[in-house]
Amino acid sequence: MAYGYKRPKDGVHKVAQGDTIESIASQYGFFDWEKIWNDGGNATLKESRPNPNMLVPGDEVVIPELEQKEESRAVDSWHEFHVKRTKRFLRLKLQNSDGSAIADRPYKIDPGARFNGTWAQKNQTTDADGKIEEEIPHNMREADLVLEEDHLRVKLLIGQLLPLPTQPPVEAPDLAGSLEGAASGLLDSAKGIASGGAGGLLDAAKGAAGGLTGGLGGGGGGGLGGSIGSGGASGGGGLSGGLSGIGKAAGSAAGGFKDAAAGIGKQALQSAAAAIGGAVGAVGDALKGMLPSDTDPNIFAAAQRLKSMGFKPGEPKDNKRTPAFSAALMQFQTWCKEQGQLDSGAGGPLGSLTAPGGIMGGGGGPLGEIATAVAGPMMAAVGLTGKLDEETIEALKKTHGC
Repeated sequence: MAYGYKRPKDGVHKVAQGDTIESIASQYGFFDWEKIWNDGGNATLKESRPNPNMLVPGDEVVIPELEQKEESRAVDSWHEFHVKRTKRFLRLKLQNSDGSAIADRPYKIDPGARFNGTWAQKNQTTDADGKIEEEIPHNMREADLVLEEDHLRVKLLIGQLLPLPTQPPVEAPDLAGSLEGAASGLLDSAKGIASGGAGGLLDAAKGAAGGLTGGLGGGGGGGLGGSIGSGGASGGGGLSGGLSGIGKAAGSAAGGFKDAAAGIGKQALQSAAAAIGGAVGAVGDALKGMLPSDTDPNIFAAAQRLKSMGFKPGEPKDNKRTPAFSAALMQFQTWCKEQGQLDSGAGGPLGSLTAPGGIMGGGGGPLGEIATAVAGPMMAAVGLTGKLDEETIEALKKTHGC
């Protein structure tokens, strides 16, 4: 220990959320963070993190011993000593929802009551591009950005935005062969439902036609015969009775056809539900053991950016994919594809679903609604929602600005 700063017992600082190389250096009494970063004990860390501003929780930083330096000077005199200290900057770019710059706008950086130190804000307004640049103390971890004209106060968590990617995205398996059998089974079931439904309706139509023929042959024939054989009045009564018989026969036929159609429709829905359930099970069985881990080290960093852009990814813990995160990511992918910032197939094996006109992209009409009802459960059953591939990560970095 030197100068009142306590070095870790094992000489290693484990990076926590919000740590930066500057704040770590300040914590242990170093005015220049490069003294720590260039220490030989951090050679392996430097290889994995070429940029010292890209530390992530769990990284281990070796803290060297502080060196005491002695200078000889005459007594009974004033002497100036200048300490070299690296500078730290807060840089922001403020934009409206349409992407235009919030230019020449008065602002204030409020470090809050928890800040222990002194600091004076240098600038007063954003520049022509909506940018803010302020030199800030090494121990400032949070502050409020205040735009009084807009009645806006935004909490800034300095140094807590995680880098993307921390490692290559989790690779998704090749699903073509696995899905082929399930899709074939679902198609066969649909064909069977259509064939059975058409056959049943045809039989019902034949039965209705037969009943109508009987009505014509009985009531209609008797009525016409009465008219010819017995004269006008009795013939008129026979014709009336014949027409009545035809009406009853037709009504009976129509009712039978309606009941048959309703029964077939219900049977078709039950068969479709069974087919969908079977397809989900088939896909799940086919992919069991093939899917990557549900943990991806890029998930939390992606969620931070999605949240700041207005999507609602929730708070995924331990970098585990959640339904809320998956839904937010797919909404982001759909938006990017509408803007032309992502290819239609980006987003993993089922990325085409988020393309404009695709199932998740809002197209398709009634068939699209049916496909959504089928695809939703299937995707949830096998964990294929919200895939973070390289294209999506690049889109996140570009649209978020970092």
